[in-house]
Amino acid sequence: MKMSVLRLAAVALAAMSASAHAVSVGEPAPRLEAQDQSGAWQRLDSFKGKVVYIDFWASWCAPCRRSMPALDRLRTQWSNDLIVVGVNVDSEKPDALAFLKKTPVKFPIVFDPEGSWASRFDAPGMPTGYLIDRDGIVRHVNVGYQPSELSELEDLIKKAVEGRS
Repeated sequence: MKMSVLRLAAVALAAMSASAHAVSVGEPAPRLEAQDQSGAWQRLDSFKGKVVYIDFWASWCAPCRRSMPALDRLRTQWSNDLIVVGVNVDSEKPDALAFLKKTPVKFPIVFDPEGSWASRFDAPGMPTGYLIDRDGIVRHVNVGYQPSELSELEDLIKKAVEGRS
């Protein structure tokens, strides 16, 4: 009896640790499905065939104030091929809405107050972005935001759009 309980605990622990690891480059992106600020459902799998950038952000995140407009410009620049989805992790939606009033963007924002999507992706900080190719594979993970890194992100988007990721 004691051995079977230990074995069951070991199996459960292994299953939890396997599903709780950080999403890495070369792996399929986890499933994401949430309603955006307009009530429309955003489903990552519905963007198959497009390059997607998932951006985890919070209203209290100073670098997010600079990254959001930059992501909006990239979305405009690559409007035929790039989908940007912002995932807000604030526990209070009004905080996120106040941020968006000061820093408006045209890409969809979904709300993750419980942190379930951030946990699935294992986002290590804010902002964290995941560049996902047309086949749903993560091609780049960007933690934080530095304006100097924007040209590298543009190059990575171009490669993903051209199918050279």
